[in-house]
Amino acid sequence: MKAITALVLLLGVVPPPTDTIDAEKFDLDRAHSEIGFAIRFMGLTNVRGRFKDFGGTIMYVERDVTRSSVSVVIQAKSIDTGVDQRDHDLVGASFFNADSFPTIFFQSEQIERAPGGEGFVARGPLTMRGVTKPVVIPFAMVHGKMKDAWGNTRIGFAGALRLARKDFGITGNNFWNSVVDLSRMALADTVDIELNVQAEQINFDRINFGAQPGKKSLGAALLETYSARGLGPVTAQYTMLKRDSSAVYSVGEAQLNTLAYKIMQQGRIDDAIVLFKLNADAFPQSGNVFDSLGEAYLRKGDRANALANYQKALALDPQNVGALEVVRWLKG
Repeated sequence: MKAITALVLLLGVVPPPTDTIDAEKFDLDRAHSEIGFAIRFMGLTNVRGRFKDFGGTIMYVERDVTRSSVSVVIQAKSIDTGVDQRDHDLVGASFFNADSFPTIFFQSEQIERAPGGEGFVARGPLTMRGVTKPVVIPFAMVHGKMKDAWGNTRIGFAGALRLARKDFGITGNNFWNSVVDLSRMALADTVDIELNVQAEQINFDRINFGAQPGKKSLGAALLETYSARGLGPVTAQYTMLKRDSSAVYSVGEAQLNTLAYKIMQQGRIDDAIVLFKLNADAFPQSGNVFDSLGEAYLRKGDRANALANYQKALALDPQNVGALEVVRWLKG
């Protein structure tokens, strides 16, 4: 991932400071998505499995899906076939070699309408076990933007593809490549991948600030002040309470971050940017606060500041796939 991150940061020309941004950032909802697979075992049955730990971001252009893009990172050690011994073998050196190659990575380079106009096709490089190959993923939109029962905004897709495992060095030992009879191998050469994706924008009206046991929520106190008196008193109150009342209030980065997202959701992006900046000043080693500040600039349409802050987020956390995707998208 670090090498990929460095390449993305070096490519392209910085765009002009302000422009219309018609893409919306959606993050994969892992709890309601699935990356599954099936492979034929001795010509007798299919062994099925999935990856439990993955993340991704879609830059979604509603009026023209073909202008959208996606980045996905899968943790190889999260493979789950329901059999512990088999999973242990699969993450080992003969198969995924997950200690040396911990992630599986895909980025779309092009999305186009499928022949006949039914559905879409995503093209791009897939990196697995240190091998990068171009792949083609046919997919369909399950639903466009819609609200769920909690007010989150969602988009949904389903896709499938077939991979040759040996193309990526996933060979196993000699036994798994042996011929059972003239028509059957112990383990099939091809693997069928099934993708069911839900991506979301969180409704922050329903997100609680939280607090450590025995402490009050700093964010809740600041939101009350903001609702009654506006932004100015909030910044002064934050500085005072963080300095003098840390024994009373939970003052971690999530407090101000959640407050800023709540305000941004109300359409008050400039006020949210002030608060995100305040949080970045308070927690300069956190990639998350720069990611959030970048998102605010993205919604404002300020490409230059969005790019600068997402790059800071990536420098602090090279595994941040959301920042990786937005940087790539902003650079065209």
